[in-house]
Amino acid sequence: MSERFFDYWRIDVFTDTPLSGNPLAVFPRATGLSPAEMLGIAREMNISETTFIFPASNPSANYRNRIFTPGGEIPFAGHPSIGTAYVAAQEGLVPHPDGSSVIYQELEIGVLPLELICEGGQVRKVIMTQGEPSLGAELKNVEPLASALGVRAKDVSLKGLLPQIAATGIQSLQVPIRSLEVVKGLDPDLRDLRKVLSKFGEKVVCYAFALEAVAPDAAVHARGFAPDLGIEDPATGSAAGACGAYLAAHGKLPAPTFIVEQGMEIHHASRIEVSVETEDGKPKVIRVGGQIAPLIRGTLRLP
Repeated sequence: MSERFFDYWRIDVFTDTPLSGNPLAVFPRATGLSPAEMLGIAREMNISETTFIFPASNPSANYRNRIFTPGGEIPFAGHPSIGTAYVAAQEGLVPHPDGSSVIYQELEIGVLPLELICEGGQVRKVIMTQGEPSLGAELKNVEPLASALGVRAKDVSLKGLLPQIAATGIQSLQVPIRSLEVVKGLDPDLRDLRKVLSKFGEKVVCYAFALEAVAPDAAVHARGFAPDLGIEDPATGSAAGACGAYLAAHGKLPAPTFIVEQGMEIHHASRIEVSVETEDGKPKVIRVGGQIAPLIRGTLRLP
């Protein structure tokens, strides 16, 4: 039986420093892999997401990006979109002239643009436009959520805000927390947290944040808990974008463009740049950007 070989990259997203940020595995030429094999590879990589680049089926897109967690395929995510665009450019699959250029990736939720900021032939930053922002149900009884997070109910509050579902392609529960100190000290029971989030659907991330930060140039300190995967995520681009939509909808946006810091508590510090365009006080366009640090290049062998 002949063997098959697939090149891959391991990169850290939302950082310029290797061994920090959010790890991602990218297979730039995945044609020939079955869905079962992609899921198996994602489980073998054992990180939050692994992506696979295929030729686009939509003529307006440069490539198709399929995103797998160890639990299965998902329709959209932030750091896998940004990291995959970086690898596609570095592999020469998309043009990346110096300066600013735009490419288009095909996802399950549609075709979304990504801006590449390049210098000296290298990609310095990737900025993605996320899906149409939307807000869903509010969580008025915060007692079960507070208990699952290991805090008091009065800690799950911030200037009159309630936890609420928000999305820019995938749902997250935005959870305003009273202070930076409380966010840093969160110690959730993921099983209990999963029960709380299950009423909103499957694979909903709990995005707990405070409107203060450790870094002087950051505006938000956040932690992303994914109980369906049993993990705390070092950087959650989709939820950070949804956080921008949530804050804009409630008139609490710290600035049109601001920095979210995440991942410090699990030793993978990340910086996520969020930009929000509003119209009549409502969020209309959400962009999320960051830097990427390449870490490993390798080859996977399959029969």
